[in-house]
Amino acid sequence: MAPRTTEDQWNETHQTIIRVATQLFATKGYNGTSMNDIVKESGVSKGAIYNHFESKEQLFNALLDLETEAGMNQVIALINGSQNTIEKLKNALKYTYSTSVACPREVCMMQIEFMVTASRIDTISPTLLKRYQTIHKFFVDLIEEGKQKGEIRGDVDAEGLVTLVYAALDGLAFQHATLGIQYDPDHLEQVLLELILKDIAA
Repeated sequence: MAPRTTEDQWNETHQTIIRVATQLFATKGYNGTSMNDIVKESGVSKGAIYNHFESKEQLFNALLDLETEAGMNQVIALINGSQNTIEKLKNALKYTYSTSVACPREVCMMQIEFMVTASRIDTISPTLLKRYQTIHKFFVDLIEEGKQKGEIRGDVDAEGLVTLVYAALDGLAFQHATLGIQYDPDHLEQVLLELILKDIAA
């Protein structure tokens, strides 16, 4: 068997760092995780880790970008088979709801902590904002597509609707994470979808 190339080894090390850092950030939080923790858990030397990521902030930014890309790819895959814009919007909203509200409390707590922590770090907050803008634009563009096709009413305020939807989802996740309020996720999803979708069809 031929020896692995340097590129193969680099990619394997990179993926190991990403996997271990994701697990540690998820369980210990951003502030509770150090680069030494990642060294210990990954078995990768500190020097090798810094060859891939210059700092913990850069590593965290990379994880945010990867998570955003993976989430958007899943949403796009979900809506590819949809018949019309309303159905696409419904499926995309259901996925977003499932990952932001209908999840275990510890996951919501982790997400809230990430958002609060990132907002206080100048080198991370732009990535968090870009993440929000990417998702926001996706939904606004989807609604505008429906308006152009005549499937969504022309007077629907896409920007306002998407802003309010995400504020509601973030609020529910915050209540679940910080107050431990339990929801019937299936019922709440149905109510939310009815409120959003019932009056926007052309």
